[in-house]
Amino acid sequence: SACNVMCGKWCTFLYCLIAGASAATNDYYTAGVVEFRPEIAGATSAQLLAENLSAYLQLIAAANGTADIIVFPEATLNSLLQLTTVPEPNAAHSLCRHEEVSTTEDFVRQLACAAVEGKTYLLFNVKEREDCERLVDLDCPARGYRVFNTNVVIDRSGAIVSRYRKWNLYVEPQLNRTATPEFGIFETDFNVTFGHFVCFDMLFYTPAQELVDRFHIRNVIVTKMFNSELPFLTASQLQQGWAWTNNVNLLAAGASLPHGGITGSGIYAGQRGALARRMVGDNGTVGVRQLLLARVPRTPDAAAADMLPVDVERRGPEQLQLVMLQQPQLQDFNSWPVALQNGSLQQRRLCHTDLCCSFELSLQLDAAAMQRYDYVYRLGVFVGQRSYEEAQHSAIRVCGVFACRNASVESCGQLRPPSPAAGEPATPLQLPRFNMLRVSGEFVQRSRRQLMPSTLSVSLYALQASELLWSMPQAGDESPATWVQLQLLKPHSQLLTFGIYGNYFDE
Repeated sequence: SACNVMCGKWCTFLYCLIAGASAATNDYYTAGVVEFRPEIAGATSAQLLAENLSAYLQLIAAANGTADIIVFPEATLNSLLQLTTVPEPNAAHSLCRHEEVSTTEDFVRQLACAAVEGKTYLLFNVKEREDCERLVDLDCPARGYRVFNTNVVIDRSGAIVSRYRKWNLYVEPQLNRTATPEFGIFETDFNVTFGHFVCFDMLFYTPAQELVDRFHIRNVIVTKMFNSELPFLTASQLQQGWAWTNNVNLLAAGASLPHGGITGSGIYAGQRGALARRMVGDNGTVGVRQLLLARVPRTPDAAAADMLPVDVERRGPEQLQLVMLQQPQLQDFNSWPVALQNGSLQQRRLCHTDLCCSFELSLQLDAAAMQRYDYVYRLGVFVGQRSYEEAQHSAIRVCGVFACRNASVESCGQLRPPSPAAGEPATPLQLPRFNMLRVSGEFVQRSRRQLMPSTLSVSLYALQASELLWSMPQAGDESPATWVQLQLLKPHSQLLTFGIYGNYFDE
C-alpha cells in the first residue's frame, strides 16, 4: 500500500510503501532513495549546511526503521566552504561512540548516529578535504589540500564502511581526482554487495560499467545532481536504460532543482523496470524532499512478476515544465521526418558511417487535431563523438524516433512552451498515436560498449517493461555487428523518444 506522510517544511510527502521490520527477507531488501531539494542561497554556508542536515535527519527518522539502506543525492549537504575529512573505511570504528575521537565534522557524526537510531545503512555525498604537503607530494595543490566529490557509506553501527571519490568530473574545476580511479564496493549485513559511483560516472566505462563487467556487481547505487538532456539523456530514461542493459538493481538518488533541469530519482529492478521513481516539474521551479521506498529483489531476474512494480509515479498527459538541455549535435544526425499518414505502414532505412537502422511504424491520427499537434517526429541515426559542456567527450551510436516542436531539426528535443498564464492548468498535449513502432540497428562489435533502450514519454519517465520488447544476442556472438531491436508492445500516444543508445567506451 502507499500513504503520504507530511514532514513539515522539509519534504512534500513520503511514499511509505513498506511496513514492518527493516530486516531483509531471503529474497528482498528494503531500499530508500531521496529526491532532495538543497538549500543553496539566502544564508551563510554554515546555516545552509544546518538546514540540509536537519532535513536529512528528518527523512531518515520518517523511514521509521523500515529501510535497510537509504541513499541521498550528490552535492546536497555541505559546500566548498564547509568541507569535511572522510577517514579510510573501518567497520570497527563507530563515529557515533562519544568516546571515539574523529577528525570528521560533526554533521557526519550526526548522520552516523542517525544510521544507528534508524537501523539502516546510509549513503550520502560530501565535499571532502584531504590535506597534503607540497614538499612531499608533487601533486599537492598550492592551497595545501585536495577537494573531492565523495560518496560515504555508513553501516548500522555508525561506522564508515565505504568511500568513493568521483572520477569523471563534470565542470567541477575546484575539485580534484584521485591518482587512479577508485571502485566503491561494500558488503552489507543483509547479504547484498553494492557498488556505487557519482552522477557523470554513469556515462563512462570506469568506474560505473566496470563495476558490473569486472566485479560482477548486481546492486548499484548512483548519487546525482543531473541536468537532463533531450531527447536521449533525461534522468529517468538514462537510469532505467542503464539498469536494463546491465540487468542490475539500481538505486538512484537525485538532487531536486527543477528550475535548472535537475531532478530524477528512482529504484529500478533491471529488465523488470522501475519500482519507484520521481521527476519533479509540476510547478516548474520548486523541488521536493521526498523519500521513495521499495522492496528490491536481491537479483532482478529472481523477482516474482506479481511483486513488480511496487509503486510508480503516474501523471496525466499534461506537459511538465522543466528547463532541459538539448542534444548538441542533432543537426548532424541523418534524419527523416515522419509523415502524418493515418494507418499506413511507414518503413525507412537510414545509415550514418558504420551504423544502419531500420524503422517501421504506423500512426493513428485525429483529423481534428492534425493541424495543431504539439509534436511531430523524426527518425534519426548518428555515429560520432559528442561533448558535454565542452569539458568531456564520448563516442556514441544512436538510432531512434524523437519528438520535435515543428518540422525543423533544431526544434527536436525541445519541450512545449509553458501554459499561457501562471496558475492556469496545463492544457492536454495533442500527439499522434503510434499503433506500431519498431526500431532496429546493426551496431558494430567492440570489446567495451553499452547498448541500451532509450525511451521517454511526455511525463518524462521511461516506458515500463510491459510496454516494450528488447531483442539483442547474448554475449559471445563473434559477428562483426550486433543486430538490436526495440519494439513497442502496445499503442502509445505520449511518446517523446523511442530508440537505441550506444556508448562506445574505447573510441
